Amino acid sequence: MRLDPKVKQALNGTGIPWEVETGSKHFKVRLGGRLVGVYPHGKKTEASKHANSNLIANIKRLARELTTG
Repeated sequence: MRLDPKVKQALNGTGIPWEVETGSKHFKVRLGGRLVGVYPHGKKTEASKHANSNLIANIKRLARELTTG
């Protein structure tokens, strides 16, 4: 499984442990044990770029929530 470098950078930048689980149609990204979003299998398309943007926003949102209380 290969994450987009921007997504991986956002995950590493939080300082919170993260993992990626393989589902039947999507990869499930967890941050601090909580589901932060899903990432589609397959080729990069316009839809996967949109998924990247949403996932990065969700990562930042959850990281703020986990670190501030």
